[in-house]
Amino acid sequence: MKRKIISLAKLPDSILSEFYLRFFQEKNSLLIFNFHALFLKQEEIKQNLVDPQTWITVDQFQQFIEYYLEHGYKFVSPNDIINGLNNDRKYAMITFDDGYYNNKYALPILKKYKIAALFFISTDHIKQNKCFWWDVLYRERIKLNTSKRSILREQNQLKSKKSEEIEKYLIKKFGEKALKPRGDIDRPFTSLELKDFSKEKYVFLGNHTSNHAILTNYSLDEIRSQITDAQNYIHETIGITPIAISYPNGNYSDEVIKISKEIGIKLGVTVEYKKNKLPIDNLSNKFINLGRFDLSGNNNIINQCKLFRSDLLFYSWVWNLLNKKQAKQ
Repeated sequence: MKRKIISLAKLPDSILSEFYLRFFQEKNSLLIFNFHALFLKQEEIKQNLVDPQTWITVDQFQQFIEYYLEHGYKFVSPNDIINGLNNDRKYAMITFDDGYYNNKYALPILKKYKIAALFFISTDHIKQNKCFWWDVLYRERIKLNTSKRSILREQNQLKSKKSEEIEKYLIKKFGEKALKPRGDIDRPFTSLELKDFSKEKYVFLGNHTSNHAILTNYSLDEIRSQITDAQNYIHETIGITPIAISYPNGNYSDEVIKISKEIGIKLGVTVEYKKNKLPIDNLSNKFINLGRFDLSGNNNIINQCKLFRSDLLFYSWVWNLLNKKQAKQ
C-alpha cells in the first residue's frame, strides 16, 4: 500500500516540476544523492544476487552527473559543506551507502569530471567478507519463486530487529553459507581494496556503522559501539577518521545525533527526500540530518534529475510523511 501511495504521488510532480522550472527560478540549495550498488550492465542485475530496488548502471550514473553539470550545479565534498557553501550557487553531493566492491566503477567517471563522492562503509561486512542481509533475503527468496511484494514485506518486518538477529534468521532459513558472497556483484570491498580506493583524490569515506545497524533498534551503549567501532576500523585501515555518517535505513533519534556528535561526527545524512536549503548553519542540527534523493535505474534518469530540481515536490512531502515515524522514533 505504501509503495502504491508513493507511486501515485509521483504523477503530479512530473507536471509540477515542468511548470515550476519553466516559469520560476529554482532556489539555491544543496542536493545530496544516494546510490548503493553500481553495475557495468543490466545483465549483472538479472543474476538476482542483489536487491534491485535502487540499482543503477555506470552509464546512468554518468548521465546523472552530466545533467547536473549542464544545469549549473557544482559537485562538492563533505569538507566543502563543513567549510561553508556560498548562498549564490547550486550544489550537489554524491554519496554511496554500504561499501559494495562495485562502487569502484564510479571512479573513472569521478576522475573524468573531477568531482568527489562520499562512500559510507559498514565495516563488519568488509572485515568478515559477508553479504548485506537484504541481498541474501532477495537472492534466496527469488530462488523459491517468492513474489517481490512478499520479499519486500519480509524485509520491512526484519527492519524492526538488530542486524545480528537478522543474520541469525537468514542462516537458520538458508544455511550456514547464506551470508557468503557469490562474486564481485554482491560482495563488499576487502580491507586492502578499501585502503587503495581511499587513496584516490576524489574518494571520501564515511561511517555507516559497523554492522549496518538500524540504530533506533539498539540501546544507547550499543549505538555508541556501532558508530565507534566503524570509526576505529576506518581510521586503522586508511589513517583518516570519518567526519560524516549515514544512518542505516535513515533511522535516527535525538540520542543518535547526540552520540554521533560526541564521537566526532560533523555531518549526517538521512533518507528524507528534501532539498537542503541554503544557508546551512553548521551550529544547528541541519548539518547532522541532511536530506537525500535516490535515483532508480528502472525510471528515466533525466526525468528524475529534473524532478529533484523543483522546489515543489508533492512526492517528497508524501514520502517524508510516510517515513516520519520510521526515520525518527
